[in-house]
Amino acid sequence: MLQAVARNDEDESPYGDELEMYRRSVQSFLKKEVEPRMKDFEVNGMDREIWRRAGAAGLLGVEIPVEDGGAGADPIAVLVVSEELGRVPYGATLGSAFTTDIMTGFLVDYGTREQQLRFYPGILAGDYIQSMAMTEPDSGSDATSIRTTAVRDGDERVINGNKCFMSNGAKTNLIYVIVKTDPAAGGRGMSCIIVEGDTPGFSQKKMKTMGYASGDTGELFFDNVRVPLTNLLGEEGGAMKMFKRTMALDRLQVAARSQTAAEAAFDLTIEHTRNRRIFKQRLLDFQNTQFKLAEMETEIMVGKILMDEMIKRYRAGTFTDRDGSMVKLWHTEMEGRVLDTCVQWWGGSGWMDENPISRMFTAARVTRIFVGSNELQKDLIARKYLRG
Repeated sequence: MLQAVARNDEDESPYGDELEMYRRSVQSFLKKEVEPRMKDFEVNGMDREIWRRAGAAGLLGVEIPVEDGGAGADPIAVLVVSEELGRVPYGATLGSAFTTDIMTGFLVDYGTREQQLRFYPGILAGDYIQSMAMTEPDSGSDATSIRTTAVRDGDERVINGNKCFMSNGAKTNLIYVIVKTDPAAGGRGMSCIIVEGDTPGFSQKKMKTMGYASGDTGELFFDNVRVPLTNLLGEEGGAMKMFKRTMALDRLQVAARSQTAAEAAFDLTIEHTRNRRIFKQRLLDFQNTQFKLAEMETEIMVGKILMDEMIKRYRAGTFTDRDGSMVKLWHTEMEGRVLDTCVQWWGGSGWMDENPISRMFTAARVTRIFVGSNELQKDLIARKYLRG
């Protein structure tokens, strides 16, 4: 079982030996349990059995302390999962999948002991599929404009509203819902409330997306959903503070996935240029092909160096919100440029849906929107300039 990671900046890998061992477990699980079932997942989404197998393999709840049955791992374990999902071509079909385990950090950092004892076992077993519910049809990057409310009624809160674009939202059954408990207070009136999937008044449906065919992206509906006051996670009005830590890590894990997806696409494409012949020459023999490949490899190398630095900063406790915005902005834009070039070298076959490079190209588009659009990232980075 994965144990807490020793922080050693001299490790050859910025993750350290423990998380590199965990990486091998993730790779083995994807190869053995996920890859053979991709055609089924593409049609029906990921079933609960695969989540239970992920739990049995130790891929879920990795932040949960050892004394509570977890691994007590460094939160950056989610980056390892993200990298491996980006590295396999079918990851472009699978979607976010097990990376939503990042939500476990909410319970670890802010959950009451009662909440932790209640939900930890199900998370570890894969019985719970976690999801963060913040985005709404009319509220995306501007989180404070959400309209979902939770009104106190005796010893309960009554939730009404609509959330959308949730990763694993069509199957989730443990939802951290961001609501307005004091609508007049703006961001300071936002709270996080736990809702279980079998709560009366809660419903969900799958949303058809451009990419991530088996990603189970979903829309959630709360129609007079009643939950006990004890389902409040953290302090009332404290959702934005809680969200800040997870958002920074979430942006880093999206960047990590973009990095390995670009690497995988480059490897597929350079092999294609070696095998594809045109005018009695290999595609690789044309100087323009060589130049474009050189440009892509250089960008990928820069991305690798930047990612290693950001991982070191995160583990050292010096990773900032601006770092998160910068790394998310740079890596997702780089992924888009690389995948666009790769598709061009595949020609007509690269436009065909059954070709992995086609799906990787489509999947790359959403990373510039995930966890705050890249335009928002630029705004967050630029705010510093206005303080002088």
